[in-house]
Amino acid sequence: MKFGRLLLALFIGFLHFPYAALAQQVESGANSAAGRQLRDNIISGGDEKAAMQTAIAYSGRLLGDGESVRLLIELDSKADFQPFYMNNPLRLVIDMSKTAFRFQEPELIEPRGLVEELRYGTMARERSRIVMSLSDPVKISAEQLQQIQQGRYLYTLDLEKINMADFERQIENQRDTVGKSGNVASKGDRLSTSSKRPGRLTIVLDPGHGGIDGGANGENNTVEKDLTLEIARILSKALKAAGPFDVFLTREEDFFMSLKERLEFTRRKRADLFISIHTDTLEQKDVRGAAVYTLSREASDELAKKLAETKNLSDVTAGLAGEEAQGVVADILDDLAARETKKFSIRFARQIINVFGSEIKLLKNPHRFAAFGVLKDPNVPSVLLELGYLSNIEDEKLLQSDKWRNKMAQHLAQAVGHFFANRVR
Repeated sequence: MKFGRLLLALFIGFLHFPYAALAQQVESGANSAAGRQLRDNIISGGDEKAAMQTAIAYSGRLLGDGESVRLLIELDSKADFQPFYMNNPLRLVIDMSKTAFRFQEPELIEPRGLVEELRYGTMARERSRIVMSLSDPVKISAEQLQQIQQGRYLYTLDLEKINMADFERQIENQRDTVGKSGNVASKGDRLSTSSKRPGRLTIVLDPGHGGIDGGANGENNTVEKDLTLEIARILSKALKAAGPFDVFLTREEDFFMSLKERLEFTRRKRADLFISIHTDTLEQKDVRGAAVYTLSREASDELAKKLAETKNLSDVTAGLAGEEAQGVVADILDDLAARETKKFSIRFARQIINVFGSEIKLLKNPHRFAAFGVLKDPNVPSVLLELGYLSNIEDEKLLQSDKWRNKMAQHLAQAVGHFFANRVR
């Protein structure tokens, strides 16, 4: 490990002078007006107390090859790290106390060697996470968090390639401490049960992705998780103004929610309708337009199948244990109540398409279906609304346009009104 210590010394002493300056500026000026403004600029949203409790990861680097890798992360304050292993697929997950990832040179932490993909972001309001997808099984050969100087901490994690039998033993040995699902505890207010108000109908809007799961990325660096949340807020206002509707969002901030949490939220809110909001990207950049998806054990086409596969991998992306959606969907649709719910979902999908008409650009054959895990509540009519493709420049511009968003929200609110026409007095 002499080479490793030398490399670490060089890394600390030479590469990060400007980042250390940033950390010292944050630390020394934290109680001043300028310091508070700096942290507000680095950590978007939240109050001052929450900002002061958030560590900033301002520098990171991934080094190594197909036999071993080293992860280095520099922070402005102390953070908690809990690494653990996940299988199917192979992953190394690091749970952290609340951390804002603001890497100054993100290209230095891009995947290499044993690490095929590397993602980072929020998991819950008070927790963050790093997920490394691996090419081969690994073990942690060294881990350390050290204070370099005031306002400057360095986290080091070394991984070495091992055989699958040893990797599986590690997973078995960690179950007493971290379990096997990779779940993060939910905050109480996300699980509160709502009482139904007489004469009111409950609609749950589900902004797709969030936190560590960014979803699709646009040609101009638009991120799906941000778009879906912004559009859901606009749609919520339009729906509340359109009728006797109580509207809830599965998430109102940038944090991750598992598919299971989204379904539990919908049940606890005793929803009458569920709308999951998404965008997508394709290699064919000329494809554009909105589409509405409903639940089915068999996909309507290859595009719907691939989309469902991608959306169902959201939990895996965030370092959770995945679920085979196809078998679960088949079991659900064997239920008589679920079959009736499916009919209502299809009816609502057709209402959306009819109302959008020529006003909102639609994909060819805009009603499609597949085994979407997020639509599997057997008692709530549910659709997944794909509003457009971030891989298409025109769609990306429209999705960012306030004028288009408001127009779409008004049309969707009209479709909801038509769907509930017989229940609204």
